[in-house]
Amino acid sequence: MKYSDNKLQQQTAKNTLQPVFSAVFVVTLFLIVTSYIYFYPELDNSIFFNGVLTDAINLLIVMAIFIIVQRANLSVFAYVNLSIGLLLWSAGLTFDLLDEVLIQPLFIGIYVEDVLRTAGMLFTCYGLKLTIGDLTSVQQQLSKELITDYLTQIANRQFFYQYMQKNQSASYTILLIDIDFFKVINDQFGHDRGDQVLIELSSLYAEALPNNSVFARLGGEEFAIYLPGDDRPKACDLSEQLLSLAHTIELAANRTVSVSIGVSFKAPEEAFNEVVKRADQALYKAKNSGRSQYYIA
Repeated sequence: MKYSDNKLQQQTAKNTLQPVFSAVFVVTLFLIVTSYIYFYPELDNSIFFNGVLTDAINLLIVMAIFIIVQRANLSVFAYVNLSIGLLLWSAGLTFDLLDEVLIQPLFIGIYVEDVLRTAGMLFTCYGLKLTIGDLTSVQQQLSKELITDYLTQIANRQFFYQYMQKNQSASYTILLIDIDFFKVINDQFGHDRGDQVLIELSSLYAEALPNNSVFARLGGEEFAIYLPGDDRPKACDLSEQLLSLAHTIELAANRTVSVSIGVSFKAPEEAFNEVVKRADQALYKAKNSGRSQYYIA
């Protein structure tokens, strides 16, 4: 919510600044041209079409970039720096273009043109740096969202399966976890409470699991855990711990959450989908045997 509010505030600020920068841009270039025509109407005796054409094209390119910036979805700081930079740059190029046609004081050609153009380039470069930083941040955020479950903020099904497929050569253990009677929880306590159970359980398990494990929500009320190696006692101890942690989440007086767990160990040369299938079968047996327990395939 804070992220969305921040984006809305930035968009509101940009919408306020956009007509200001657009008006200043148009007025500035208009004043430069009209001032030249009024104060320096005398044509230069040596007008080179190639120089005029080149300067005109450069000015049009920068003006086009300014228009693109006004329409782009940028952060306020990047937008302001780019707008100021392109405004100054365009003003310098306008002086430069008029210098090709009209006779102007020497100080304008020596100082004003170069100062405006250089300052404009510096502001524009800094604005581009900010824009690239924003794009990198957005890319990282999108990359994270692609592999993260939106509700529990743990890994999602896509990441879990991709990770497993990349780690087929080594031995590992799979735990499939299913919240018992989750539909009943939603029906009796509401879907908001059901979502909260998913969040609380995910948080408890994420803290309890070793750092070299992978914990993911496969969908609904089903979770999966990857453990490197095939240590059976370790898997049993962890399963007992996960069963106990689930009972710490209270639903009502004398009623807590419970889970069922299916465990399987990768056999040599066994494909990932077969390991998951056996864990799923073990989970099915755990649920059919009374729930709130684990079963090893």
